[in-house]
Amino acid sequence: MTRLPAALLALATLAVAAPASAHCLDQENFAIIVHGGTSSGKAYPERLGFIENMLAKRRAELMAGDRAIDIVERAIVEMEDSGLFNAGRAAITNSEGFVELDASIMDGRTLDAGAVASQLTLKNPIRAARLVMDGTRHVMMVGDRGEAAVISLGAETVEPGEYFLKAKPKEHPKEHGTVGAAVLDRCGDLAAGTSTGGYDSKIPGRVGDSPIIGAGSYAKNGVMAASSTGHGEYFIRHTALRTIAARMEYGGAALDTAARKTLREMRAAGRDASDGGTDGRGGVIAVDAEGNFSFAHSYAGMIHGMTDHGTKPRASQLGSKVE
Repeated sequence: MTRLPAALLALATLAVAAPASAHCLDQENFAIIVHGGTSSGKAYPERLGFIENMLAKRRAELMAGDRAIDIVERAIVEMEDSGLFNAGRAAITNSEGFVELDASIMDGRTLDAGAVASQLTLKNPIRAARLVMDGTRHVMMVGDRGEAAVISLGAETVEPGEYFLKAKPKEHPKEHGTVGAAVLDRCGDLAAGTSTGGYDSKIPGRVGDSPIIGAGSYAKNGVMAASSTGHGEYFIRHTALRTIAARMEYGGAALDTAARKTLREMRAAGRDASDGGTDGRGGVIAVDAEGNFSFAHSYAGMIHGMTDHGTKPRASQLGSKVE
């Protein structure tokens, strides 16, 4: 077996272990795409306006060289706090009338990831997921013991009855509004994250795809970063985002082609579902290593927005429908 000289081995070890720089200015191009869940086609101008304003801030930060993983966290925190989506403050309730929150985040530079599931009192689940990634040697923390762990790491809590909008039906989103972000920064690094209150009237304890790496969030440098929304059971069964990445990495497929093929497979599998009437529909937002976007979905619409180094923020709920 060929061995590296000691000096080269030391340099290689340092290269692997070296922390990311605080700012990224290696290349001109950057990109960010976010989603606010799927829709039936009803107009949501307030959500679209919010997304465009939020993306303007993230665009300025990316231009200044801020890192992808930080941009993902900030974008999703702002969406969780907005009270406009099924995440954070406006998360929908389970069948027993209380909120359970899930989130995940992944750094494509290192493949480090963090996730939380079935959380009851966290203000920002995406921040808790980041704390798991940065502050532990684990990937996922769940339930009350996991919640105690992330609180000990600094996660902020709220009084559920006073904070979540579940007690204010007129302000409550009527459609699935899981949120997510996928980012390419000026170092060429990719990152992604997702946050949700889960499926409407779900059985307490149910966990969907949003906190599952490879299903709800996925990022790998040189390939893509993505976040999903829709019927999470199918994203889990198909390991949908990892499947998209594999089609690109090993099959040479373009990002949008890989995303649309995966969504078609899920939709076909869901047509014959016997699990209480759920189907295989969903949506994906993604960005590849060159800054190309995909915003494919098999619903009537998907609330999303994007911007990059050459274009102003724009938001839409039409997407690119997969038949």
